Amino acid sequence: MSISRICKSQPDSAPVVVTGQFDDIDVWAEAIKHLNVTGNQLTSGQFVGRVNLADLESVKFTDVTYNQAMRIKGLKNPHLLAFTIALQGNQTQVLSHGCPIKKHDLFGFEPTREIDMTAGKDAHIVVANVNLTVFQSLAEQMGYHDLGQKFLQQNSLHFHPASFRHLRAYYQQVSQMFIHQPSLLMESLAQSHIVENFLPLLMDTIGAGIRQKKPIIKTLRRYPLVKKAEEIAQSYIDKPLTLKQLCDALETSSSALCYGFQDIFGMSPMAYIKIQRLNGVRRALKNADPERIMVMQVAHEWGFWSSGHFARDYQQMFGELPSETLGQQSQIRTN
Repeated sequence: MSISRICKSQPDSAPVVVTGQFDDIDVWAEAIKHLNVTGNQLTSGQFVGRVNLADLESVKFTDVTYNQAMRIKGLKNPHLLAFTIALQGNQTQVLSHGCPIKKHDLFGFEPTREIDMTAGKDAHIVVANVNLTVFQSLAEQMGYHDLGQKFLQQNSLHFHPASFRHLRAYYQQVSQMFIHQPSLLMESLAQSHIVENFLPLLMDTIGAGIRQKKPIIKTLRRYPLVKKAEEIAQSYIDKPLTLKQLCDALETSSSALCYGFQDIFGMSPMAYIKIQRLNGVRRALKNADPERIMVMQVAHEWGFWSSGHFARDYQQMFGELPSETLGQQSQIRTN
């Protein structure tokens, strides 16, 4: 892991602007712990992720990138609204609760719904967290009386490109400031300027989007089926699970289930389940005491019984042997 820059408003204060680059998915998630998410890697190879964070009190911007496809889940803070956009455009698929997200969409703002996002490789996501009370108060002041609970429950909103252009550009500007002018984000005048301009722009953009009555972003048809399959697979963590068993439990055909997983994750159900188990093993190995536990003990707990096949799949997925993951913990304890 490497952190490229940490800035503080005062010597003893909490960081206001933080930028960092990470080669560990869990350390990356820890850097955005205010979002309370866990990420599982879906594609094979070394993980590289970046986090940029600016806490401007009324608004907290979190700018993240990562090179591997990811499944991100977590629980939201019910007192914060997370207005999220995908900056990388349409070339990388992003799904929120099974809804395809495009470059002119704002999503993730329902405060009580869990975080459930899947994104392909090379994603670039920016989140603007706004206090719920601040949002509601400003909406009333600006005359947007239809931005209440009914609006928030949509969780996503699609815009005409012209009406979304200025808000998207603002997110891009903040993202660029992290890279080229992070010190500017530390200046109180700049912070005030950003907050005073961003919040009204956000309100006006949302208001325009509602007036346009663009179609609601629809959930992929087989998403509920896939969610149920995930829940069943969780109950089989330490046991073998066949596609037939899964389909029988769901009372569905193998073709319907395979199409669903392909639509959402770009892979078959059994490939997805194996990848989730591999992520589980890696997380367990990283938290294990290497003097008290062996790799295959952990692997067995996640339903892997062939040491050769397991080691091969693990190395292909994460770019290191499981023994190396466990050995890293020994080095950490020694240091």
